[in-house]
Amino acid sequence: MLSHKVRAETEREAGGNKGVSDKQIRLKIFSPNVLDITLVDLPSITKVPVGDQPSDIEARIRTMIMSYIKLPSCLILAVTPANSDALQIAGNADPDGYRTIGIITKLDIMDRGTDARNFLLGKVIPLRLSYIGVVNRSQEDIMLNRSIKDALVAEEKFFRSRPVYSDRVDRCGVPQLAKKLNQILVQHIKTILPGLKSHISTALVSVAKEHASYGEITESKAGQGALLLNILSKYSEVLEPY
Repeated sequence: MLSHKVRAETEREAGGNKGVSDKQIRLKIFSPNVLDITLVDLPSITKVPVGDQPSDIEARIRTMIMSYIKLPSCLILAVTPANSDALQIAGNADPDGYRTIGIITKLDIMDRGTDARNFLLGKVIPLRLSYIGVVNRSQEDIMLNRSIKDALVAEEKFFRSRPVYSDRVDRCGVPQLAKKLNQILVQHIKTILPGLKSHISTALVSVAKEHASYGEITESKAGQGALLLNILSKYSEVLEPY
């Protein structure tokens, strides 16, 4: 199974005693039914080192997270069990809140008498793109191989059976999260495409000038220059409709 391969690769790189590494584990999943996107699953904040973790584990993880989410081209999914650590880091990288979506997890295991309604309504830490509440599979569900389909049915039942959430079904559940992310992603692409197109066009002109200045050169170097020029041209063609 895929999860076993990820676990094995993690242990090979970071050891089997909760060690950490900033080396990426890259998985490519192909499907005709999904957008071409890159999803980076970053580690949670760890305040107290355990196992083989270094004493400065929190600082290391914060630095690792910031190295990704500071990029203006990325959307930030701040996943948090109704606390503000992830949102605080996201706020540092996205102070205006144009790229951050709050995802509140573990709603089904909150203490009795408490709920995350005010979080979902943006009354605790306001976000421009608001929040979505989800109920994930438990560790027991995973060990028993409970299917994603069954988990989604149980999640919907949970939200509809709680009056505090039942009138906010548009902000609850994985399907609503997928719908919202799709809308935000499309808008985000439209926003960053002009700058990306301009950057590639500038690079294309620069490479073309450099290529022309080579004059008579060896076949290998000419091939490398032509290849780079061709790649940039293809990018330009792809972006032309936008």
